[in-house]
Amino acid sequence: MKKIIAFLALLMLAVPNAFASIDTIAVDVGISVFKTIPLGVVPFEEKPGIEWMEERPHQIVTRDANLSGRFDVVASEKFNLALFSRSHAEYYVTGKVSPQKDGALKVECFLYVSKSKDLLLGESYTLKQKDLRRAIHAFFDKVTKRITGERGVASTKLAYVSKIEGVKQVVVSDYDGFHRSQVTRDSTISMMPVWTRGNAGLVYVNFKTNRPHLYAKNFGGPERVIFPQFDQTYSPAVNPRTGELLFSSTVDGKTDLFLGNMETGKARKFAYLKSNQTSPAWSPYATEVLFTSDRGGGPQIFVMGKDGSDLRRVTFMGRYNERASWSPNGDRIVYTSMDNGKMNIYTCALDGSDIVQLTNNAGNNEHPTWSPDGKLIAFSSNRSGTYQIYIMRFDGANVTRITQGGENTSPTWSWFYEDSEQQKTKEGAK
Repeated sequence: MKKIIAFLALLMLAVPNAFASIDTIAVDVGISVFKTIPLGVVPFEEKPGIEWMEERPHQIVTRDANLSGRFDVVASEKFNLALFSRSHAEYYVTGKVSPQKDGALKVECFLYVSKSKDLLLGESYTLKQKDLRRAIHAFFDKVTKRITGERGVASTKLAYVSKIEGVKQVVVSDYDGFHRSQVTRDSTISMMPVWTRGNAGLVYVNFKTNRPHLYAKNFGGPERVIFPQFDQTYSPAVNPRTGELLFSSTVDGKTDLFLGNMETGKARKFAYLKSNQTSPAWSPYATEVLFTSDRGGGPQIFVMGKDGSDLRRVTFMGRYNERASWSPNGDRIVYTSMDNGKMNIYTCALDGSDIVQLTNNAGNNEHPTWSPDGKLIAFSSNRSGTYQIYIMRFDGANVTRITQGGENTSPTWSWFYEDSEQQKTKEGAK
């Protein structure tokens, strides 16, 4: 029966009573209720002698602005005050690029006030062309901070599952889908990736032993199995404060949540409930946990305290709701719900009220994950015929596909890098 899935339709035999679903859902909302900021973008002045391998700087800026959920681009081939004024673009971005020795580039990036042409922000980078995208992302995050007072997500990354040569592997890319790198290289399925604290690596599920087990891998380091004392483990969720791992394990046909230390390998049962529990998700400050349970007869989303107390049901509309994720400020959740055999993405308040449907009539859409600034949601959908990764604004508008080939599912957004470094600095000072 396709409505109750063990965490992957292919794996029902391996995990008999868990029920996290495969990627599914759809919909395109054309009108945004979120007010965006017009931003002018003028092509960078280019000195002769540059052969572009990828997009030019202004094209990267344009993509970052359009994907950000904060801006609408007002494009102009040159500075055009009349156009910017008519479009209410109070600021514009441009720059200069010149070739250097050994194939390097000098890239100067500027943010100006349109009316006065006063310089608000200027950055200069000397780099190889392969590092251009990373530099422009960093600059655009500073633009976002300067204009809005909040950090942008252009320098963040996505981890997801990609079918490579017929096998599902874990990969990492820039948040916009560029510069993809393969993390796992196994002949068996890898899935369910989540970021470790500090963005140092990933935790994911692999089937090397013909049973699902959790593995951890720091970037550049070896892979290691964690919690091997369990027969099967999956659905990992990293505590944003302590780095501990909440996960599901199926024992004697029943699925429960466990809390473990990835370094010591010790783990204990998190909550003693009669129902099955899976797909846990920590609140931003690690005070509560969302999870999916069948205690109501079918998959529904529940929340409880970090000690397993104060159990409350969150979703009531619909008979199949699962895989919930907290917004970064903790006021809403995003989740998938089955509508007439199709999976769609919804958000709601923590008490289950103020339900907003984000996808509709566009295949199956699922595995929603918030951007660290709360402005965007990444998800996977088969609306194009194969599963791909998409990004939309938190209100469902501006749906943009960021992967192109093969089959790609289960995105998970990295943490803010600054937050990660600040947290490690604080802990080191104690």
